[in-house]
Amino acid sequence: MSALGSIPLTSLKTLAVVAVLAIASLLAGASALARSAPSRCPGRTRRWLGRTVILLVPTILIASAGALVFNRSLGLVETSGDLAKLALSTAVGTTAQSGGEADVNAQSAATSELDATFTTTEDGMLETTWTGPSSGITLPVFVITPRDYSPTDGKTYAVIELLHGYPGGPDGILQNLSIQEELDKAIAAGIIPPAIVVAPDLNVDEEAHDCADIEGRPAVYTWVSHDVPEMIRHNFPNTSSNRDAWMIGGFSSGAYCAIWTALRTPETYGAAASLSGYDTQIEGQMTNQGEQYLTDNTLSVMLANRTPDGMRIYAMAAGDDAVGGAYTALKMAAAVKEPDSVTTDVPPTGGHAGPLWREHIPTMLAWWGSSNRVSRAVGAPSTAATAQSSEASESIVPATTVTHEVRPTAPNGYLTLGLLIACVLVSLILTWHVAPRWQLRRHDEDEDDQADHPHRARHRVQHSGLGAAVPRRALGSLGYLARLTSLGAATASAALLVGIAANMVGGFYTSWSSIAQSFMDGLR
Repeated sequence: MSALGSIPLTSLKTLAVVAVLAIASLLAGASALARSAPSRCPGRTRRWLGRTVILLVPTILIASAGALVFNRSLGLVETSGDLAKLALSTAVGTTAQSGGEADVNAQSAATSELDATFTTTEDGMLETTWTGPSSGITLPVFVITPRDYSPTDGKTYAVIELLHGYPGGPDGILQNLSIQEELDKAIAAGIIPPAIVVAPDLNVDEEAHDCADIEGRPAVYTWVSHDVPEMIRHNFPNTSSNRDAWMIGGFSSGAYCAIWTALRTPETYGAAASLSGYDTQIEGQMTNQGEQYLTDNTLSVMLANRTPDGMRIYAMAAGDDAVGGAYTALKMAAAVKEPDSVTTDVPPTGGHAGPLWREHIPTMLAWWGSSNRVSRAVGAPSTAATAQSSEASESIVPATTVTHEVRPTAPNGYLTLGLLIACVLVSLILTWHVAPRWQLRRHDEDEDDQADHPHRARHRVQHSGLGAAVPRRALGSLGYLARLTSLGAATASAALLVGIAANMVGGFYTSWSSIAQSFMDGLR
C-alpha cells in the first residue's frame, strides 16, 4: 500500500505511463469491439458488460491523464497518497472543532532553534525542513533569492512571503507562476528594491488550511506570522526587520489568509496582496467557530473595525471569478479607512486559475514598489516613479462594480456543456450499437459466409467492383480504423465532459485560452 500511496502525481513519467495505458486501451478496445458484435457474442449480458469495459477503461485513463496535466500546472497534489487523503476528507469531512482560538505564547527563540540548513532544488530554489519553536510545526520552507544575491553584498533586502491555496503547495506556486523570473525582472527594472521571496508550507495535515491558531489544531498563524519571519531574519541577516519591507500575499484560500494575517500582525507586515481571495473564511476549522466568529474575521469587517495604521492592500480577482474574489475586493475597498488603502484590480475575465495569477505577479510587484515606503525601508533608491509608470501598473483595472457574466461558449458555459453532452451521447450510441458491426469483408467471403451464417451477413458491408480487388487485410484494417476512431471520439468526449463538469463545479477556468495555457504548462 505504501508503494501505491507514493506514486508521484507531478511527474512526467507518471503522466507518460497513464498516457501509454490510455492509448493501449483504445487500441485493444477497437479490436475487442468487433468481438462484441451479436454474431460473435450472442449473450446480451456478456455484450453489454464487454462494451461497458471497452468504453469505461479508456475514458477513465484519458480523464486521468488530463487531470495529471492540469495538476502539474500548479503542483496541487504531490502523490497518490495525498490524493487519497484529499478525496477522503472531502467525502467524509472532518470532525468539527469549536474550541475557539488557542493562546500560543510566541516568544523569541534561541539562536540554535532558528538555525536552518537550506539545500538548492533542481529549479534553483532554496529549501529547508524546519521546526518552528513556538508553533511546533515541522514543514518545508522555500526561498527564492535574486540571481545575484549574496549575504555579503552590502544590500538590505525586502521580503515577500507567499501563501499557497488548498489543495496545493509552496513549490508548485513558486515554480509554475514564474516567481524567480518575475522577481529578477522587477528588481533589474527598478520596479521593486532588492527582495527575496519566502513560501512556507501550510499542509499541516489532511484538512483544509486554517489561518488562525485553532484550539486542538496546529498553530498555523504562529507558524506563518512569527516562526517563519524570525527564521528568515536569522538565516538571511541582510533582510530588513522594518514592516514596510515585508509584504505577505497569497492565492485563493492563501489570499484570505494573507490579508487576515497582515491585519492581525501589522508589526511585521506593511503590505498584503490578495489574488483571487474571498472575504469570509470558507475552509478549515475556522468555519466551525460560530457565526459571530466568522463575522468578526470577515476581511471587510476587520478593515472597518481596525485602527488604521497605513496598511497597504492589493486585491486582484477576475470579474467572472465564481468564488467571488471581485466582490471581496470591492467590499474591502468600501470598508477601508485612511491611512489604510486598498487597490482593486478587477480584470473582466480570468476565472480562478493559475494563468490569471501568473499574469498578475508583475502587477502585484509593481503595485508594491509604487510606494517609496518599501525602498526607504531597505535604504534603496526610490522605485515609486518607475513602478507607477511601468506597463504592469498601467494594466491595473480599478473597479467600483462587478458584472459577473458567463459566456455561453466559455468552458463554464451551459451551451458548451449542452453541446458536449450531445456529442458524448451521439458518439457513445455510434460506438455501442454500430461500430461493433464494422467488420469489412470481401464480397466473395460474404457469399460463402452467408450460406453458413445468414444472420452475420446483414451486419457486414458488401463490396463489389473496386472493393473486390482490395486485399482482405486492407479491408480488415479499414474496419479496425473505423472502430478505433469511433471509440476514441466517444471516450475522449466523455473524458472532456467530466473535466468540464468539474471545472463548472469548481469555477476555475472561464476561457479556453487559459485552459490551453495551463495544459501547455502541465506538459513542460
